[in-house]
Amino acid sequence: MNSLLGGNKVNRLEKEIAQLHREVEDLNDQIERLNTDMQKLKDNHARELNRTSEQHQQEVSNLKCIIDKAYRWFPSFKRFLNMERECQEYGFNAEQTDKLLYGQTINYSGWLHSNEYRRNALANNVTAQVIRDEKQNLFLHINETPIAQWFMEQIGLSQKETQKKGIRH
Repeated sequence: MNSLLGGNKVNRLEKEIAQLHREVEDLNDQIERLNTDMQKLKDNHARELNRTSEQHQQEVSNLKCIIDKAYRWFPSFKRFLNMERECQEYGFNAEQTDKLLYGQTINYSGWLHSNEYRRNALANNVTAQVIRDEKQNLFLHINETPIAQWFMEQIGLSQKETQKKGIRH
């Protein structure tokens, strides 16, 4: 009768089904372990990220304190930083800016950009220098002319026109 109903085949299939169920359970267990491990890694990562962020904030705070002290101890320090930024905004590279901040005169040919006038002006073989006034303020000059005035001359604006437009010089 078994041979008529395929008993061996049914038994073999039942064994295979049982084996597949065990494999599915094993895989589900592995998935559960992997999910647990993944959650632990996420938690560890979040803790490490928070720790690193706190360290970074502490370092930034320390640097701000140092900069504040430098501003108090060396009043011209902030002026130099501002002039450095200004020189680079006009188009001078880092090496040229360093020379200007050391009080050296540099010869320059190329384009200079004014954020104030939102324009570029060609500076053909000009001299540039940072000059200190009696109050130790720093001013950038092109051909011994304050740069704002030099730009006005280059773009053809008179002082009256700039006053009408509200442009400072």
